[in-house]
Amino acid sequence: MRRGLVTLGIGFGVAVLALFAFLIYVLLASGEPKYWEGEIAAFERRDVSNPPPENAVLFVGGRDVRLWERLTEDMAPVPVIQRGFGGAQLKHIDHYRARIIHPYRPRAIVIMAGDADLADVRGRRPEDVLDDFRTLVLSLRAENLNVPVYFVSIRPSPARKERWYGALRANQLIADYVSGERGMYFIDVTPGMFGEDGNIRKDLFRWDGLSLNAKGYDVLTEAIRPVLVEAGYGGLRSSR
Repeated sequence: MRRGLVTLGIGFGVAVLALFAFLIYVLLASGEPKYWEGEIAAFERRDVSNPPPENAVLFVGGRDVRLWERLTEDMAPVPVIQRGFGGAQLKHIDHYRARIIHPYRPRAIVIMAGDADLADVRGRRPEDVLDDFRTLVLSLRAENLNVPVYFVSIRPSPARKERWYGALRANQLIADYVSGERGMYFIDVTPGMFGEDGNIRKDLFRWDGLSLNAKGYDVLTEAIRPVLVEAGYGGLRSSR
């Protein structure tokens, strides 16, 4: 009996170690662009069978874009293309820009990323987020994609509240940068994410404290849609 319990305990310990090692592998691998190759290829297959709209606003990023089920309806009458994958970091978007940005010839680009960058297990600073955003935008400009670019502020979440001050710093760095650049804009979604008591609104999130629920996406819609409508993307071409 005792030997059986010891064997069972050893087996359980090995299983826990194997699971831990697997999780570490996933965390490290997800920081590399090639980890998301399958999702990028899926976009390309979908484009063949269901071509996206022309002259649309491209939403590109990670979790928030990927899980935004009502993006098309929430942004109406602005036509949109939704290209969110995994927990994309800015450097991942830059790596795949020839496949998930350029083919669509968008009227404007909305970038929703940065949170996963700061959560990278290798350690990423707010300054790194700014550098990667700048690299992405300047690469697009060098390739003659001169459409307006909107960066949506990194938002808070209960699951990552300890990283919020770093996110605030990254937001400020990017806001300051785009204020001096032509055709770049900053959309701040954070005011609606906090309650009157100054705490993060938990009612905006799913059970994991990280992913937004329908009410959370309502907050994003209220901050982003008016900016795009005012810029004229729901009708005639804008001169912005």
